[in-house]
Amino acid sequence: MPANPKYLTPAGWQRFAKVSAATLGGLLVSCSFHLMWATWSHHRKSVLLTYSYTLFLMWCTLMLVAFLFHSGWKCWAWYGGAALLFAGCAGWGLYY
Repeated sequence: MPANPKYLTPAGWQRFAKVSAATLGGLLVSCSFHLMWATWSHHRKSVLLTYSYTLFLMWCTLMLVAFLFHSGWKCWAWYGGAALLFAGCAGWGLYY
């Protein structure tokens, strides 16, 4: 049974934006979050040990959430803002 066309993304650019935000944007948010967590935590070694498991779970969740957005560009805006916020907090944590 084919998919209902009203639920499919019609524009090719929107589809590309959603797929790239899901893969690349989700990975950027996950990595920057864990980097922030490692810089602000007193238990850096334990954060780095669990990094691979929690990063993968967070990345998979963010990949699913990316397809819930109506616009791929809005998803990129949210993921880009979150990644910049987490990276900024990580950078500030290094000098704090």
